[in-house]
Amino acid sequence: MKRKSCRGRKWLVATVALLLLIVAGATAYLLSRPHSKTVAQVNGTTITQADIKRQTEFPLSQTPGIFDTEGGAANKNDIDARNLQAAIDRQLLLQEAKKRGIKVSGDTVTSTYDSLIASYASPTDLQEKLKQAGTTEDELKSMVADNLTLSALTKSLVPDSQATVAKLQAYYDSHKDRYEGARTFAELKDEIKADYLNDARSEVVTKLLTSLRKSADIKK
Repeated sequence: MKRKSCRGRKWLVATVALLLLIVAGATAYLLSRPHSKTVAQVNGTTITQADIKRQTEFPLSQTPGIFDTEGGAANKNDIDARNLQAAIDRQLLLQEAKKRGIKVSGDTVTSTYDSLIASYASPTDLQEKLKQAGTTEDELKSMVADNLTLSALTKSLVPDSQATVAKLQAYYDSHKDRYEGARTFAELKDEIKADYLNDARSEVVTKLLTSLRKSADIKK
């Protein structure tokens, strides 16, 4: 099914907070090293310079010309700032999950980790990717555990059960510009549910982070 161009942009806006926390923040966590200069502390948890530097260098290595225009330095600094904030927010949410007693079973972590490992062409390919990232299999497994914890937290904030038929219908009625084609609400129901939950969770996580930032001991 084709969507209007604005649909893609709206979907990105709705998902960027969670993706940034779970993906970009995870990269920062993995790439930290004890000898790196501390750039921030979140309630006693250290975030290092390596977290920010390597997140910034990754897009540079893929598209070297990205900062070659006038004002590029400012853009690079903006990325540094966003990556640091993402790492801080990630720690805040992980700490909040721990405070709420949210845990992911070892079996779930192992199953998810094994699925991730199986996606690589060979053990050699995996080791090469780990080497490039400057990390280890143990750290990768820790990242998987943290990502699952963050996912569990967001689902606890807005459970699937909140996506009632009435709410989905109301959501569909107010977002019809997102959908094209002659398919009925019933045919689109699964897609509408995913969109509804994504938007609802993004909104709740944003509000939670605003509160956590105010009360946290953050040192930069």
